[in-house]
Amino acid sequence: MDWRKPSRNAAYVPPPSEKLPQLLSSLEKYIHADDQLPKLVRTGLLHAQFETIHPYLDGNGRIGRLMIALLLEHWGLLRAPLLYLSLFFKRHREEYYRRLNLVRLEGDWEGWIDFFLDGIATIADEAVGSARELFNLVSADRTRLLGVESVSVSALRLFERLPRHPIVTVASAMKLLDTSKPTAARAIEVLAEIGILVETTGKKRDRSFAYRAYMERLRTGTELDFSR
Repeated sequence: MDWRKPSRNAAYVPPPSEKLPQLLSSLEKYIHADDQLPKLVRTGLLHAQFETIHPYLDGNGRIGRLMIALLLEHWGLLRAPLLYLSLFFKRHREEYYRRLNLVRLEGDWEGWIDFFLDGIATIADEAVGSARELFNLVSADRTRLLGVESVSVSALRLFERLPRHPIVTVASAMKLLDTSKPTAARAIEVLAEIGILVETTGKKRDRSFAYRAYMERLRTGTELDFSR
């Protein structure tokens, strides 16, 4: 069965498979072309075009959304691909598909770009707010840790590494701190005693510890059950 053949139940049928090489080649050329349009606008155009080409049997939506972040980094608008529009598209799922279809059926690029840029602005504002929350959390936990009489230099050093390594074991702490097993174990113990680290395995050996409060803030609002 040719999955690209028109169906009575299909909301959208992508271009025929024999057109894919040409379409993907044109998409790639536009990525590298000189264009006077703002990079954010170009990113929105490319996302809509990729979703319209729909080159894969599965995962087109996920790849298309990831492409947004990668393009923003590629064009120097972000230092790292950290701005994900998946959450915005999930919140406005029906509008997202409606806007894409209006591009395909009526050529309404302006409406799509307006929707896309609104998503960029919304997620950027939320990212700034999340960064502030994480900064405040780490600052408060650092103050708590400094108030512990038994705190060691190793525990402080391990704490400062937790935002980049929010899940640790004794073995990984040994590497992070370049120290012995007893010293690493004691550093974890101090952080666990005041609730910064939480044991996650329930085991007596080979245990893992998580900076749970930090990870929960990262996860807030990011459970993305967004198919395709």
